[in-house]
Amino acid sequence: MRPLCFAWFLLLASSAIAAQPPSAAELAARIDGRLTDVWRQNGLKPNPLTDDAAFLRRVMLDLVGRIPTAAEARDFLADQRSDKRELLVERLIASAAHARHFAVFLRRSWLPQTDVDPHDYLAEEADRWIAEQLQRGTPYNRLVYRLVAAAAEDLADSPADFVSENRRAPDTFLRANDYRAENLAANVARAYLGVNLECAQCHDHPFARWTRDQFWETAAFFARPKRGKDGDLHDVRLELAIPDSDLVVTPRLLTGESIVWPRRIIADTGRRLLAEWVIRNDNPYFAKNAVNHVWAHFFGAGLLDPLDDLSAGEAVDERLLDDLAKAFIASDYDLAYLTRAIACSKAYQRSSITPVAGAASKPLELFARAPIRGLTGEQLFDSLRVAAGLPVLSDDLATTAALRQRRRFTKRFRIERAGSAERAILQSLTLMNGDLVNRLTHHDNSPTVIALARAPFLNDRQRVEMLYLAALGRRPHEEEFAQRLEYLAPGVDGNDGNDGASRAERMSDLLWALLNSVEFNTNH
Repeated sequence: MRPLCFAWFLLLASSAIAAQPPSAAELAARIDGRLTDVWRQNGLKPNPLTDDAAFLRRVMLDLVGRIPTAAEARDFLADQRSDKRELLVERLIASAAHARHFAVFLRRSWLPQTDVDPHDYLAEEADRWIAEQLQRGTPYNRLVYRLVAAAAEDLADSPADFVSENRRAPDTFLRANDYRAENLAANVARAYLGVNLECAQCHDHPFARWTRDQFWETAAFFARPKRGKDGDLHDVRLELAIPDSDLVVTPRLLTGESIVWPRRIIADTGRRLLAEWVIRNDNPYFAKNAVNHVWAHFFGAGLLDPLDDLSAGEAVDERLLDDLAKAFIASDYDLAYLTRAIACSKAYQRSSITPVAGAASKPLELFARAPIRGLTGEQLFDSLRVAAGLPVLSDDLATTAALRQRRRFTKRFRIERAGSAERAILQSLTLMNGDLVNRLTHHDNSPTVIALARAPFLNDRQRVEMLYLAALGRRPHEEEFAQRLEYLAPGVDGNDGNDGASRAERMSDLLWALLNSVEFNTNH
């Protein structure tokens, strides 16, 4: 028996070795290699890598949802280590701020309806739970399972994998879809599979292979169990009547595979079985959809668009999408691993500056240059506070009034597409004339302005430099220096300008102008 056991051990060991994903650095190199082939085939020359200041600002907005502080920008620009970008990515991913920021990104991908009435009350609860799970290192597939199944038990390897108060997964996904089988079916397909099933609710999908029967067969997984005609407790089944018809359907997977039903069917049996199939490694949609959404978070568009219908388009590079999906599965659906690989790729670090002769959209569509993206309400609010010298609000430290102000602001500055840098006129007017920016830049309120105006050891050139580092994460160009120094020039009395404004008031004006600039209000 011993030789047989040893052979079996070797087989298991070799399988485990084969299943190991490439390192994040290796996966980043694969990304760059595949895109290089795409650019060559399309006759494109990619933009050069962006400078350190632009990279720092971009990666902090994408990973922790805010701009760097002046001190962080100064330290990073002074750092001479060749691997400082990779080290920064590693540090940011390990932070609690990353878990909070990515929780909002995932919740918006999965439950976009929680951004608006009447389901917006669920956003804070969902963000907090997802952030807690990310900080614990919960894999992506288990996160999805727990939300879809909303079951009393988890897929955890042991009871120690979750604390007692968290034994029950949240029913946020069910509540956000009003517990309606048709809503749940459409949103499971869209959010976790990248399948636009909703158009088949009333009729066969006109542009895809999905049928009306498939829509309602998926919805039947969320039907209430019913007893047989004789009321037999052992004769319990799931079935759903299709509205405006005489048809009744039972649960069936989109792939047509057979389902192994348990002997006893209870309230959560259907959604458990569907959730188990959704997150299976051999599900043709799940991993691809996940990496496509994460890619879009960093690049403003997916490798395959539209994001909610993987069957409707053609990927920029199908092999790259497959490589990322396979690596994600092999990593046990480790979001940190996938994020690290993308953020460390040269593709992500390309400049967003459009060459004079290359203003066409194709380089952007094929990721040959970085996109210019609008800031989310959360990114904008937190970055305004950072630029003003105030700490970012967190649930455990902020007052209720401050958190309410943040929620009101983020709702007002909600953007439909992160890949677009467009802002509504009312939003721009609110920034220029609203109370928040005026208060954060006021010379009596802004710690940044107060500290710079009162520091006796700084000259005006140093003050201007610190303002730019605080607001834009970079040092000003010489032309900018000349303009700003002229504005700060003292008047006859040596303290006030020619119009009677103090140096502090003039610095307040400069900060206000920087915070209302296109450069501050975009991720580029």
